Amino acid sequence: MPHNLIMSTDLDAARSRWQELGYGMFIHFGVNTFSGSGWGDGKFPAQDFNPDQLDPNQWADIAAEAGMKYAVLTAKHHDGFCLWPTRHTDYSVKNSRRGQDVVARFVEAFRKAGLQVGLYYSLWDRNFSDYNNDAAYLAYMKAQLTELLTNYGPMLELWFDGGWDKDHPTRDWPFDAAWEADPASGLTHGERWGWAELYALIHQLQPACLVIQNSSSDRPGIVKYPPVDIRTSEHFDFIWKERLCTAANGPGLLPLEYCTTLTPDWFWSDRRCAWGHPSAGAIADWLQRARSSNANLLLNIGPNNRGVIPEYHRHFLKAAAAVVTKGRCSL
Repeated sequence: MPHNLIMSTDLDAARSRWQELGYGMFIHFGVNTFSGSGWGDGKFPAQDFNPDQLDPNQWADIAAEAGMKYAVLTAKHHDGFCLWPTRHTDYSVKNSRRGQDVVARFVEAFRKAGLQVGLYYSLWDRNFSDYNNDAAYLAYMKAQLTELLTNYGPMLELWFDGGWDKDHPTRDWPFDAAWEADPASGLTHGERWGWAELYALIHQLQPACLVIQNSSSDRPGIVKYPPVDIRTSEHFDFIWKERLCTAANGPGLLPLEYCTTLTPDWFWSDRRCAWGHPSAGAIADWLQRARSSNANLLLNIGPNNRGVIPEYHRHFLKAAAAVVTKGRCSL
C-alpha cells in the first residue's frame, strides 16, 4: 500500500477538521523583513532584527475580520534565524535587540482571537555550521522541533520547505524528471533530511499535528515524497517549461492547501511598492477556487519592519470577506 494511503484514525479526524477551517493566514516574518531579501544567506546580524512595534494581536484581528480560521508563522526560514529563543543556536531572537519570543507572542494572540496556529520550518538552513553533516543536522532539527511542539501548545500543522537543497542534484528548486530514471543522478527523496524520523517524531509529540512538505512550484499539488498529511500548491496554476502545472495533476488522496501572497514576494519590503494590490474580488475568487477544489487557502501577508501588518491589507481583506458573505463563495 502506498505510504500516502496509510492514514491513522487520529490523522483522518485531524484532516477532516483541518478541511473545515478553509481559510488561513500565512505570515512571512523574520530577518528577511529587515534585509529586503526573499531568501536570506544566514549572515544578517541577529541584533538587527528589531520590530519596535511588534503587534501579533493586530495580525490576529485582521485575520479574524477576514474570516480566516488559522494562521501559519515562519518560525525558521532558509536563513536559519529562529523566531523563538531556541537553546540550539545563537542565531535567534534571544540575540536580537529586543529579545522577544515572536512564536510565543504569535500563538498567544491568535489563540486569544479564536484562531488555530501552525508553524513553518525550513529544512534548508544557511546559517547552521554543520548543516552538511546530515546526522548532526538531523539531531539539530529534532531538538528544535521538540522545543516547538512541547513549549507552545497544540499545533494545527507544521509546514516544511526547502527540501530541494539536499534532494536535488542542482540544489535548486526546479525538478527534472530525468533524475528519476537515472540511478546516478544524485536525486534523493528525503533520506538526507531523515524525513521519516522527523515525521514520526512530530506525531509522537503531537499525534494530531498535520505535516506538510512543500511540493515546490514546478509540480503543484504533487507529493515530493511521503509520508505527508497534506499536499501543497503555490500560486494556483504555474507555467513551467511552457507547460501548465495545476494542482489537479496531483493525487487526490490527501487534502490540498493552496498558498499565495498579497505582495510581490513572501516577505514585506519597503522597496517593493510599485505594484497593484489584488482586488477584493480576486481574493474572494482565490478562496472560491480553493473551496471548489475542497482545498484550503493559506494567504500570505508579511508584517513590516515595525512588526505590524500594513493597514491597507485590512481594507482589501474585509472587502473580500464581504464578497464571501454575499454568497459568491463559501468559507
